[in-house]
Amino acid sequence: MPRFNVENPKTGEWRCFSTIVDDWITDWMDEERYEQWRKLEYGRHCSPVRKSNQMSLDQAEKIIKDRQFCERE
Repeated sequence: MPRFNVENPKTGEWRCFSTIVDDWITDWMDEERYEQWRKLEYGRHCSPVRKSNQMSLDQAEKIIKDRQFCERE
């Protein structure tokens, strides 16, 4: 799956990260709003975010930095 759900451990907000573009595809949202976005995006039968593909915030930020570094070269 090329998309991952990322939770900010400090704020409890969620954001969607895409490994296709190695970047965020949503803004930060509280969990309720993020679940609503997921239902619109994936359909009403999608599983809850806490049972779906997840990536750590640190890992997502590292991938973004690596992409930005490669784009400068």
